[in-house]
Amino acid sequence: MARRPGFPRAWFGRLTVRARVAVAVLCALALAAAGFALSGPIARLADPPCLRGAATTVLHEGTNHECVGITDGAFVFEPGLAAVEAEIRTADQRVVRDHPHDYVSVVMLLPISTAPSSILTMTNTVEQVRGAFVAQSHANDGNVDGDAPYIQLLIGSDGYQANQSAAAAAIIEGDTGRHIAAVAGLGLSLPGTQDAVERLTSRQIPVFGATVTADTYDDIKDFVRVAPDNVNEAEVALDYVADRFPRAVLVEDENGGDAYDATLVKGFRRFSARSGHRVVDIETYNTTDRDRPRQSSQALAQAESDVATRISQMSTNICAAQPAVVLFAGRGRDLAGLLHSFSGVCLDKDITIVSGDDVTNVSMTAQVRHDLGGRVTVEYAGVADPDEWRAASTGHPPAADRTAISDGEQGYATFARAYGALAGGPGFTGASLTDGNTMMAYDSVLTAVSAIRLTEQDQPLPAAVASELGALQGARRVLGSSGAIGFTADYRTSAVGSNPVGKAIPILRLTPGTGGPQVLALKWPDGRPSDF
Repeated sequence: MARRPGFPRAWFGRLTVRARVAVAVLCALALAAAGFALSGPIARLADPPCLRGAATTVLHEGTNHECVGITDGAFVFEPGLAAVEAEIRTADQRVVRDHPHDYVSVVMLLPISTAPSSILTMTNTVEQVRGAFVAQSHANDGNVDGDAPYIQLLIGSDGYQANQSAAAAAIIEGDTGRHIAAVAGLGLSLPGTQDAVERLTSRQIPVFGATVTADTYDDIKDFVRVAPDNVNEAEVALDYVADRFPRAVLVEDENGGDAYDATLVKGFRRFSARSGHRVVDIETYNTTDRDRPRQSSQALAQAESDVATRISQMSTNICAAQPAVVLFAGRGRDLAGLLHSFSGVCLDKDITIVSGDDVTNVSMTAQVRHDLGGRVTVEYAGVADPDEWRAASTGHPPAADRTAISDGEQGYATFARAYGALAGGPGFTGASLTDGNTMMAYDSVLTAVSAIRLTEQDQPLPAAVASELGALQGARRVLGSSGAIGFTADYRTSAVGSNPVGKAIPILRLTPGTGGPQVLALKWPDGRPSDF
């Protein structure tokens, strides 16, 4: 009978007793380690990276093993980003090749996900990556507080709802050889986003927010943002509607973990503090379960259904309270559900819904466009719009506004030229400037570039860049596409050191048909532009 393959018994028999014991122990340890590897952390270490090499470090993270990290375009996070990432990679390779000793990297960090429950839509994500690329191109081809150091743009993802922020921040903090000088973007005011900001800034890595507006970001050392906060957005929105509506129905998301929703609720509750005005009804829903990380697909579907059902029930009470403005303190994706709920009720009344800048995350489906054609109007305080400066300059604006309008027109013209130079490329196929997402991402990266170049160093460390944030004011204000951007960066005696000073806020209306925004007015939080 043939011998079964196995341990060479003749060789084992020649060993001493002590040697046999040692071999047996080693085998047991090896088997134990193998078993542990199948069920414990060692298996995690064996999980191959999504892609690692050169400027790319993207690893599997979390229970769903999302691909999280940073790339120069070599790794495509989602198919919708493939074309623009390919263009960014070509630009990055040129920068590193031609300027090996005078370039730095800026990371455009976003919660990239195609999950249907993602708050940041893929359309918004692509628009923001395009905006960052426009800023990189303009900085490398033109003069933005000088012409060097040159900019390598890295695309970063901290996963679905920014739930893998710690892992993404660790990769950025552990930078070796990419010369990361700043982080931009962020995308959404979520717990993971704020965690990433606090982790990075604690290491003196400056962060430049694009569309984050929650008040919890007002005063974080080494963090600045180019968007106004929700307090200012809500105040401007209320100013715009207060003359028309002394009564309001407040629709609020009770998800305290979503800082955008929570601070917008706080801002809209001030409606009743105005003389002769009051909130006559409050309708609540809660997205806490839906945003919870690490849940099964069944639990997520149930949470989605619960939110949709609750929102669909609000229209009857809202109709009964008319005439009243509806103040919607929630995410754009949920606003679409409320809009649709009026399609079968309240057909004899005009409904005006007012909200914040996350309206840009409403997916413009055929159903939404159809619903906008009825008697429901959606207006909101935005962060930027391509037509805001044209609208502001019509008529006879006050003299105090003219300088700010002129700065805005100049900044937008520069952006439009840079955007136009790239618009024919494959990364911009089908692109259109229908809202401010591209503009705000551009402004975020452009502001980072200004701080980088003010260091007057070939390859400044992040701490040197962070020290320049207070210089971005007065003559050194950044002329962004959304207007002049300046900061005090006063984190000790001010409660709003991270916020832009006197930033213009457009009041917008979603239009039927295309669903694109129409500029109704351009406002400043204090009633007029601030001198800085």
